[in-house]
Amino acid sequence: MKTFFKIAFAVFLAFGITGQTLANESKPISIKVDGVVVNLPDAKPFIDPATNRTMVPIRFISEKLGAKVEWNEAIQTVKIDRNGKQITLRIGEKKATVSGKQITFDASAILKQNRTFVPLRFISEAYDAQVDWKAAERLISIQTRTPVIKDASGRNFPVDNKDKRFQAFHQGLQIKNGVLTGTVPQNGPGLYVGCQIYFKPGHNPIAVVVQPGESFSYKVEEINVLGITIIDQANKKVLASYTYRDLPALNADEDKPAGGQ
Repeated sequence: MKTFFKIAFAVFLAFGITGQTLANESKPISIKVDGVVVNLPDAKPFIDPATNRTMVPIRFISEKLGAKVEWNEAIQTVKIDRNGKQITLRIGEKKATVSGKQITFDASAILKQNRTFVPLRFISEAYDAQVDWKAAERLISIQTRTPVIKDASGRNFPVDNKDKRFQAFHQGLQIKNGVLTGTVPQNGPGLYVGCQIYFKPGHNPIAVVVQPGESFSYKVEEINVLGITIIDQANKKVLASYTYRDLPALNADEDKPAGGQ
């Protein structure tokens, strides 16, 4: 009788664990970029049984990172432009060209449901991002390592060539677990530095002004636009103005002062 119960208990455990595993594996894989969920309307990530590699839809992730994606049906090629970084890959190949340099990965890019899928490792190497696979949650977490700066025309500009106060502000911005934090620099002699945060409809308040020297912390999904302005108080002139319109990519547009100055 004891032997029977031992066998029955072992079978129960085996089926219980197997059932839990199967239930977990049937759960859809989700993706977060800098803590914000990526909307995947018709192309879900999956684990390729042939290679045991996690495959992800390149377009939705790239666009979430602020990139432009073009598909050439004739030659089965994807071209991606992210703030001047050119990425090209072809269906069926285990390599891609990133800014003129070739990188390789361990599974071929494939076409599924009219969407291009690439192995997860490609995201890390092509975008210089930190990518984590959280098996228990069936979650792919992508964290961009450095903020990207561009001007209003989409061209890159080096942060260190801009106002030091903006440089300090920009480099101090962080996104972790979907929350944006930062600190507004202190005023300089005769200068005023202000930060304005405008939220999406339904948020209360709809906007806040963060004063010099103050820190802030808000959920990225709640923010519509964030701006920082540096004003010459004596001459009542805007010296510099920068706007972040496409969070969580942390791309800053350099706004031209009124009057074309």
